[in-house]
Amino acid sequence: MFGFFADFNGYNEQIVIMNIQRLLVFSAMVILALLSCKNESKTTGKKQNNQQEQKVAPDYSKFGMVEEDVPYGLKKGDRAPAIDLLIEGVKTPLSALYKDQTIALFFYRGNWCPVCNKHLSDFTERAKDLTAKGIKLIAITPEDSSGIDKMREKTGANFTIVSDVDGSIQKAFDVDFVVTNSYAAKIEDNLNASIAANNANKKAELPVPATYVINRKGEIKFSHFDVNYKNRASVDDILNSVE
Repeated sequence: MFGFFADFNGYNEQIVIMNIQRLLVFSAMVILALLSCKNESKTTGKKQNNQQEQKVAPDYSKFGMVEEDVPYGLKKGDRAPAIDLLIEGVKTPLSALYKDQTIALFFYRGNWCPVCNKHLSDFTERAKDLTAKGIKLIAITPEDSSGIDKMREKTGANFTIVSDVDGSIQKAFDVDFVVTNSYAAKIEDNLNASIAANNANKKAELPVPATYVINRKGEIKFSHFDVNYKNRASVDDILNSVE
């Protein structure tokens, strides 16, 4: 009788040990499965990110650039550069302008550019909204004074437009690039305009049409920079950045 119970207890112990072993094996399999899923998720995420990066990478040649010469522009939080603007024949430090009020400074390519004409026309129509918010609007362009006069005639622009006669303003904001020969030829063929002849420095150079909002401390509070010249900051973008 006692031998029977001894055998029975031994049998139960074997069952318990077997169940424990099975549980350990199962747990190990679950852990391995979870780790495998996690690694697969990371790999998939990396692939998706790489695919997204490949999709959004622009074709710089479409915008007259070579990749080695692509500018990156100043960013939100950067300090405004210490530069002078020639306004109505008077050399004026940018710091003297933003110390009194918020400045919205933007770049445009030239009066020959239809997108620039539309952009400046939009600003002209809503310039009063910016003034009401205490924002001074300043446009910077590589074109010479005669080009600026043409732009004013086309758009009715009634705000400050500065000719960057030596390209130093564009360089200070890191928006400048040398135009490729093929793009310059394209502009001549399609728009009957010579970029170099239109520019004050007579060089085939253009700015990315970026926009910067500078507060009274000289800090850039809003930055819009896109190598695709068709994508530009709107008046609402500027207004929202100071609210």
